[in-house]
Amino acid sequence: MSEARSGRLRVENASAGSREAFAAWVDGAPDGRVFGQVIVRPAPPFGYSLRHTDDAREAGLRVSEDPRAAREIAKLTEGGDYRPLKSSPNLRRGWELRVADARGLVTAMNYLYPAGVVHWYLNREGRLDLTSFRENAARQSGIYKRVQRLSDEGVLDAALACCEDAVCLKKTLWDVDEDTPLEVDRGEGEIPCPEPCSIFVSFARRVRLFERENDADGLSPSEKEDLAALVEAAATGEVGFAREAEFENPLNERRMRYRRLTLVPKLRRNG
Repeated sequence: MSEARSGRLRVENASAGSREAFAAWVDGAPDGRVFGQVIVRPAPPFGYSLRHTDDAREAGLRVSEDPRAAREIAKLTEGGDYRPLKSSPNLRRGWELRVADARGLVTAMNYLYPAGVVHWYLNREGRLDLTSFRENAARQSGIYKRVQRLSDEGVLDAALACCEDAVCLKKTLWDVDEDTPLEVDRGEGEIPCPEPCSIFVSFARRVRLFERENDADGLSPSEKEDLAALVEAAATGEVGFAREAEFENPLNERRMRYRRLTLVPKLRRNG
């Protein structure tokens, strides 16, 4: 058997196994299972019901029996912003999906949380491949190659800003490298994160830029920019976060979380 065919069979077997295991997991909990921000319940006679966790007991939801409707549900936030990271805790409410069987269930879940079910299954089986930050960084090229020089402290601060449950519902399983654990709250959810995602790599690039700045006078240029933007927004009463992946914007949530870790202690020391 060719290596390519063998690889396809492994993927197909994992896909079928994860579908059966996930359906059995849900079937074993009549009150429902929580996966990300979705509560999934067995719902005879039509199979399974999927809702936002905050709508678990709501009536009058928009109902669809097409599992592919999950694609549109997952696309935008309540406010209409695009969701580049589907595991962010900003899934919109007001819907219910009713699917007929395990295949429909996993089809819907894969739109809501891409690869989430198969990663959940492989992790439970002890077969999920993990990729450390350093391994991931070694594959980067172009403008992202600079993340290879991010310090261990920078990796930790970036993860604290980018990967905790407040901003991502996945359970972080990767480490800085094979000898350096990532000392963060790994998360409480069911969806594993086996390697740094593209959003994290993009943010890590921004953190590396911050690390390179000259802050001989106490505050770096970008720290001054962020403070000025925050004061201006507060003064005008228009404090609102930038879109999720706009890390060049001072009012980006992950960027502000990073500043809380790095800038606030500096201000307190120099105060």
